[in-house]
Amino acid sequence: MKNIVIMTGPNGSGLSSAEFVFEELGYYIMKNPPVNSIEAILNDVNNDDHFNNFCLMVNSIFAEKIIKLCKSRNDAKYRFIALNCNENELNKRYSLSRHVHPRASAFNVSTSDAIKLDIKDILNVVNEVDLYIDTTSLSVKSLRTRLYKFLENIEEDQITSVTFISFGIKNGIPQGIDEFLDVRMIPNPYWVDELKELTGEDQKVIDYMMSFPTTQEVLDNMVAYLTKQLMQVRKEERGSYTIGIACSGGQHRSTFVANYLAKQFSKDYRTQVIHRDSPNLNK
Repeated sequence: MKNIVIMTGPNGSGLSSAEFVFEELGYYIMKNPPVNSIEAILNDVNNDDHFNNFCLMVNSIFAEKIIKLCKSRNDAKYRFIALNCNENELNKRYSLSRHVHPRASAFNVSTSDAIKLDIKDILNVVNEVDLYIDTTSLSVKSLRTRLYKFLENIEEDQITSVTFISFGIKNGIPQGIDEFLDVRMIPNPYWVDELKELTGEDQKVIDYMMSFPTTQEVLDNMVAYLTKQLMQVRKEERGSYTIGIACSGGQHRSTFVANYLAKQFSKDYRTQVIHRDSPNLNK
């Protein structure tokens, strides 16, 4: 059964920050479609096998109607989230950002009046949603934590996602990584005939590399360094951090180390591994 989240809130209440959370959790996101197309969209989502998690972010004007429509359906697991914010705070945010309120321009009213209309619409659905968050005095980190816990039962200390990408230097450095660590000082199984065609996930290859004291020293040094580095990343409230793990070809050493590090840090962070140059190992 599909997991569908309907999210709404006044413009300026934190919807953009919330959108990043859904992206990080792998949701397909659609924003403000025409209200008359909602039923067709939901039908398409439920018949599409490409994704299981879908977030529909809807304008507060239509929130009540759309929530009622979704509650009348039983074809998916529907959950409803509403953000809200104090009127004075929203006026302050718009004043500081100097953004044009979409409702003000669409209906030819003042920003202040547009904000009042937004809040009125949200108050009409407070009792219909599963999660209601007042963002008036809430930090972005606190908002993210509330959403992570509601959506995935992820605690505050685990909201940073760390991706380890194994790759071979000879094939170039992957785009979009925050830093990379070189593991070419670990003895290379490629030069052992019986190991040449295997990968860093094969036990024979792992046993060979771990038979050298250098390998454990490299692993220990990397864990020690990343423990401090990732703590700083988390303090900066970053949602994601990508670390490249490099060896010569991306088949043996880097794949093993990427898997090892992901497992080591999985208790404190959401970790994933991508083997760029050994794509058959990606799960």
